[in-house]
Amino acid sequence: MDATNVFFYLTYEGAVDIDSISDPAMKASILAQINNFGQTPRQLFQKPHPQRRLRQKPPLMNVLRQHNLLFPQEVRTLTFPISHIAVFHEKILAVKVNQILKPPSFSKYVAWGFPDRSLRIFSYDQDKLISTHEGLHGSGQLKCVDVSKDGRILVTGGEDGVVSVWRFRIHGARKQQDLQLQRSLCAHSGKITCLTVCQAYSLIVSGSEDGTVILWDLSSLEYVRRLPLLPAAASAVHANEKTGNIITASGTNFSVWSINGVCLATRNTSQVPSDTIISITSSCFSDWMETNWFLTGHRGGSVKLWRMEHNSVKDINGMYNRNQSSLDASDNDKCNEKTYELAYEQHEGGKEIPSKDLEYQLMLVKELKWHKQSVTCVHLTNDLKQLFSGDSGGHLISWMLPDELVKLASLQDKDDRL
Repeated sequence: MDATNVFFYLTYEGAVDIDSISDPAMKASILAQINNFGQTPRQLFQKPHPQRRLRQKPPLMNVLRQHNLLFPQEVRTLTFPISHIAVFHEKILAVKVNQILKPPSFSKYVAWGFPDRSLRIFSYDQDKLISTHEGLHGSGQLKCVDVSKDGRILVTGGEDGVVSVWRFRIHGARKQQDLQLQRSLCAHSGKITCLTVCQAYSLIVSGSEDGTVILWDLSSLEYVRRLPLLPAAASAVHANEKTGNIITASGTNFSVWSINGVCLATRNTSQVPSDTIISITSSCFSDWMETNWFLTGHRGGSVKLWRMEHNSVKDINGMYNRNQSSLDASDNDKCNEKTYELAYEQHEGGKEIPSKDLEYQLMLVKELKWHKQSVTCVHLTNDLKQLFSGDSGGHLISWMLPDELVKLASLQDKDDRL
């Protein structure tokens, strides 16, 4: 059978008879080329390889991409409003308002809002008090708390408008846990209403009832920047661990910002002013194409799924040109703030914000309805396989895919491992 030769011809066995070459210079040259290129293995197969059999793979179990197939299944009904959900070793954990599960093992939770204005740490399984910490914000009450992903840093926000950063410290023979103040961050003029810690980008984001959202550096504990003023008090903030994008919620509006404080997209989520956003989250997947999904939980009981799409408009009436790289940082911030404020001016009277004025637009993909009470928490696992929501009535809901699809996905995972 004829074979297609793709290597240098002198490398093939029997391509040239060295002994028949009488010219010593030619012979030396050919030997040098053979030694340089090496020897190509002889042809082993005399017939074509069998055609590869292509196996039709089932779709990946992605609750976002298969959103039209999602249906609710109640996991359990608790006796308290749900404020935080976590999944650890296939175990679904949930705590109530003014509580947060402590990573990375989630075997403990942090609680605040007590009459003595203390912060307390409990074991999750036994609900046993481990430690009590008083006077973290002087005589003021704690309003919100978050913990870093590695569980070593605690950030608190008080009614005094101060954001305090603490480090967990173990000391003594009994290995008692204490909190050591790293720094108190002051820039807000109103009560802290929400905050989040993004350890991947060394970032703290805090929101206040005065509508300000401020970015702090987690490493240096310094002020970084303030986002343009929100139209109302910040009700929720979230930072994506993969992209660094920051999501803010205020009333019925939520916005997506770059880590540099540039507003990428903003959207009015409801025509009913009372249907405010209570909770937000976003996808955090290794594939960059899967990081532009967002979930909002609303006071009216709905969970809305959004996707951020790039806007083809490259120039906004000559006011903001994204290609003008010559703009310095201060001019860029001013331009961004002007564009953002213009969007909210055009929102007056309940009209939808024209997202074309920004680089991206937020598209409503799906509205999930089951809850009759405010959706106080939404949680999406990093592998995009599980979606949970909890409400003020204590209902913990898992949004499931049909069994057939889940079975196909599990078989695919098994085949891939083999």
